[in-house]
Amino acid sequence: MENDKYKKAYDMVMNYEEQMHQKNQKRISVGLKCILIIPLIFLALLFWTDSSKVIFLILWIVSLFILATYLITVEYMDYNLMERMAKLNGQEQEIKDYQLIGNEILENRIQGVLEKIEDEKSMEGKNEEHH
Repeated sequence: MENDKYKKAYDMVMNYEEQMHQKNQKRISVGLKCILIIPLIFLALLFWTDSSKVIFLILWIVSLFILATYLITVEYMDYNLMERMAKLNGQEQEIKDYQLIGNEILENRIQGVLEKIEDEKSMEGKNEEHH
């Protein structure tokens, strides 16, 4: 009987967190659309009015900072949410292994570039020998 309560509570938490993830994805989508639309609005106002261009430039820059802060905050909250969901599902290691950038990833990329350079040098050397 207690197992059913835990299962029901677990399902409720996972359902809630999945809904929050979907809302965060919509928020990110809206934020990205705003980054595209708001500069166009300021550009149109700049040409339609004879006001100072500096004011519109300042408003545009401030709005971009505000939107960037909003997107960073939402993405950070969503990342933490996904991390909690992974822990609840027992997939903690998958989240920890996911990196956009890190020492190992950089080393692998650098090694790949160096290998390509060496391959090109060896190909050039072979071409020069044949001429």
